[in-house]
Amino acid sequence: MALPLERLLAEGRDRWRRLDELLDVAAKAPAWELGPERMREIVRLYRLAAADLNRLVAATADPELIDPLNALVGRGYRFVYGARRVESFWGVRRLVRFFTREIPAGFRSGRRAVVVASLAFGAGALLGFGAVAVRPSFAEDLVPGEFFTSSPRERVAEIEKKEERIATVEQAADFGSQLYTHNIRVSFLAFCLAAATVVGGIWLLFWNGVILGAVAASYVLDGVGVFFVAWVGPHGALELPSIVFAGAAGLVLGRAFWFPGEVTRGAALRAAFPTVWRMLIGTSAALVLAGLIEGSFSQLSAKTVPYPLKIGVAIVLFVALSLFLFGRRAAAEGAGREGEAA
Repeated sequence: MALPLERLLAEGRDRWRRLDELLDVAAKAPAWELGPERMREIVRLYRLAAADLNRLVAATADPELIDPLNALVGRGYRFVYGARRVESFWGVRRLVRFFTREIPAGFRSGRRAVVVASLAFGAGALLGFGAVAVRPSFAEDLVPGEFFTSSPRERVAEIEKKEERIATVEQAADFGSQLYTHNIRVSFLAFCLAAATVVGGIWLLFWNGVILGAVAASYVLDGVGVFFVAWVGPHGALELPSIVFAGAAGLVLGRAFWFPGEVTRGAALRAAFPTVWRMLIGTSAALVLAGLIEGSFSQLSAKTVPYPLKIGVAIVLFVALSLFLFGRRAAAEGAGREGEAA
């Protein structure tokens, strides 16, 4: 009986391992996200595992061999024949789980693309800052007209001596809505360029970094760098990473399309989709929050909120965002496996 048992174990182990992986994914993802192909694969592997269990019981009484397969077949049975609880996407519990578990899992899945996008943006910022620091006249060429001022110090003095620009909640909401609508458009462009061309998205992130670096250098050279950090920091702590995240989501999709590897392009895109849409929804939510902050708290001058407090808020927001998206180890690994291929 030894040879049939060895053959059974050799033939079955890969199938059992694959079924276990798919059931892990199925436990953390709704049925519609699994897709028909993986649903059919689970059913097929479950039936094979059930047949293997019968053969194994006939070949040996060793509980160390039988018990793990028996437990696996039990899991498969509950998935295939059990009544899976159907949850509405818009249910409160579903939304809470989506934003607290699935969105961070999606960002961790696309972390390599986030690193690439961050490096592109950071390199641009360093270049823009360095260029203006070496030759201040470059600022007029690099900074768009609506952001350029020949004397940042005079602009800061004017802001600080005037009444607060935002005086009511209605003004803050109206101004914020204009800002996050604009930011979402910029992020959408970064996503589309990265998804369609890969290189185009990287270039757009790089150039936006150049502009930010050039503006920052102008304020630093004029002795009002603290104002710049306090003014941009609270909303920039969410807004700037979100633009990078949108470009990163495009890179995940663009890589799946242009460099699918050993699988078909369609399979690569299907594998990348859960990561991409989670990243995009998380990015959109962060941009809306950034717009609300920019339309209210960021606009307050030192007369109302001291610069150190605004900078402190910016640091807290950035650290909180980073820890929320990338610092949790125990969240859904099923989505992580899907995104690794992307």
